[in-house]
Parts: sequence; structure tokens; C-alpha cells
Amino acid sequence: MKQKFGALATTAPTPAQVETSLVRRGFLNEQSLPLVLEFDADVNVPSWISRHRSELRADLHRYGALLFRSATPPDFQETVRAFSADQVDYRGGTAIRSRVSSDTYTASEYPEQLVIRQHSEFCYSNDWPMLLFFYCDVPSRVGGQTPLVDNRTLLREMPSQIRQQFAERDLLYVRGYGYNRTWQRSYETDSRAEVEEICAREGRRVEWLGDDQLRTYERRLAVTSHPVTGERVWFNYAIGFHISRMDDEIRDALSTSEQDTDSQLWPNNVLWGDGAEIDAEVINTVNDLVVEHTVQFDWQHGDVLVVDNMLCGHGRQPYQGPRRILLKMAESYAKAVGNDR
Repeated sequence: MKQKFGALATTAPTPAQVETSLVRRGFLNEQSLPLVLEFDADVNVPSWISRHRSELRADLHRYGALLFRSATPPDFQETVRAFSADQVDYRGGTAIRSRVSSDTYTASEYPEQLVIRQHSEFCYSNDWPMLLFFYCDVPSRVGGQTPLVDNRTLLREMPSQIRQQFAERDLLYVRGYGYNRTWQRSYETDSRAEVEEICAREGRRVEWLGDDQLRTYERRLAVTSHPVTGERVWFNYAIGFHISRMDDEIRDALSTSEQDTDSQLWPNNVLWGDGAEIDAEVINTVNDLVVEHTVQFDWQHGDVLVVDNMLCGHGRQPYQGPRRILLKMAESYAKAVGNDR
């Protein structure tokens, strides 16, 4: 037996064993969110991801988010394509962001001194990207983290009465396009007819106000199931849309003159699906629970964060100094459930 083990010990390691030793798995917190994969400089990250895609998919479904951190920052485009070749567009979203290339955007350009509350991208629509990819081009000097929260945990820990209300009553999102994000910028067109066509296709009711203002209405689920894992998830942005979220800090940051009204600065709201008002205390309770279960990490240059958009919500902390986080999105939910528009 000793001779047998001795022979094994002197056998040269296989390529797979060498490769594994160059990639370390771990976590940054007790919540195991995200799963961190650290790569030595010699590892070609996109190639490694391509070879291990199925295992990484399983990891993503288990943990909700993956952080790729390499001694040599990988090419963002190649890294995303190694994970998924089915990238999707952001047209019609509410965030203030700019298109960098055909399928790459800046992370939100919302004022740097404000928090962006936890949310899942396009949860207010009838289709959304299943995957989000963030790339840290320039980490901020202070703050600027992208916090994460497990939507399965939120649903499980939500007070039963609130959980039942959200599951049974749905939500009506009211979106106003004005000072901070015009409808022209959001839909990337100057054509009202094209906007109306897009909204009709997505089940969004359109209301034109005055000469150049747009308001839309869409009733959506607040609790739903992941199409792959089957898990029930908290999937809404009530804490971001509700009018009670407007406060003096936001007002001061967004205002450009004393004539600005709150409805211009905060044109969104969320109601119960039948149009009834949601009590602000309900929103406060939800927000407190989200904050309690949110975790975060400090960005490093070259980090790539992969988020399952249904299993995990994300946000942004205030920051100081230059910050540049890029975003790509992939894999339509509608396609995943066989309801491709």
C-alpha cells in the first residue's frame, strides 16, 4: 500500500489538476453571495469559462451570483460570450445609462451621492434578461459597491401577510419620462409611433401628457418562479418606484431649479395591480428586510460579476471619485419559457 501511494505521489499532475490549482473558489461573506472564482495570471479566463460553462451555470443557480477575479483582467466581451452568446438589448429601461457599444452600457448614471435600491433588471416588464454581466473598468475611490440580495431569501423571510398581498394582488407600475430620463433617450427614438408600437407589444399602456411628456402603465407579477430552478422568488421594484421613496436628499440631488416639482423629479409610482394605493408602511417594511439581507464587496479593476437576474437583486452604493462599471445583458426570459415575442 505504501508503495502504491508513493507511486501516485510521484506521478506528474494531469492538465486538469494543474488548471484547478490555478483557479480558487471561495466567498467574501457568510451568505455565500457571490461565489468568487480567483484566477492566476496564466489562466485564459474566457477559455476556462467556456470549458466549464455547465458547472458554472449550476453554481450560478445555487448561489445567485458569480464574481470572476483575475490577476490579469480578462476581455469583457470574450468573457460574456464564453458564458452566453445570446445578448439582449436595454431599450425602454428606466435606468439613466448610456450605450457604449451595440450591446454594452454604462451602469446607472444616477447621481453619485444617491443609493440605487436593490432591484432585478426589467422586473417591471413582461420580458427581462436572465443574466447580467458587470465589468469593473474603474473602481471608485470611495464607495460605489454593487450590493447583492438573494430574492429567494427575501420571499422566505418576508412577513406572511405582505408576502401574500404581493403574490395575490400584483403591482401596477406607473412610469413617467421627463427630467431625468426622457422617453427619447429611454426608447432611443424620436418617434411617438415607434414608442407606442414597442409599448403595445410589451403590454404597456401609453399616456401622452402635454407637448412632450410620456407616462406608461403596466401590471406585473410581484412574485414569480425561476424557469430553470423552479424556485419562487421576490421579483419586483416596489421599493424603488413607490412615491414614498422621494425624500429631501433625492430632491436636492435631482433638482436643477426652484421651479422643479416633485412629480417632475420623481415621475414614477407603484400601486396594487387594481390601482389601489400601497401603504408606505408596507414599503418601509419591505425596504428594511431588503437592507437586512443585502451584502456587498469592493470592486477591483477587471472584476466580472455575473448575476442571475431572477435569483439575485442588485443596487449601487454612493461613491466619490471616478467610477466606470460596464453592463451587458443576456438571455431573454420570454425565450426561456417559450413565449418569444
